[in-house]
Amino acid sequence: MNAAKMTIIALASVALAQLAACRQPEDLGKVLWQQPNVDETRMLADEQDCRRRANAEVEREARRERIFSDDNLARPGSYDALMFRHDAARRTDRLAAECMRRRGYAPAPR
Repeated sequence: MNAAKMTIIALASVALAQLAACRQPEDLGKVLWQQPNVDETRMLADEQDCRRRANAEVEREARRERIFSDDNLARPGSYDALMFRHDAARRTDRLAAECMRRRGYAPAPR
């Protein structure tokens, strides 16, 4: 093999390795919470309450941001709209996790 083919194969291998490292199973982002002496029904109710509160907070922040932004309009399907949705989902996850920790829960080992 010549050097050009070896370089292409090496770059392709690196790209495939990076893609494989980025791929995550669907449930990897889902956190299972635990707390001693708390049954599953109570844990699920607490988790739903924390998620509801986190969603409400993120929606309030989004309304505030739209009010004070320059154009206050992100076209559906645009890059800005997609990034906003991604950031909002991440913020919701963080707020819900903080709420669960304040209630005494800890992530369960996998």
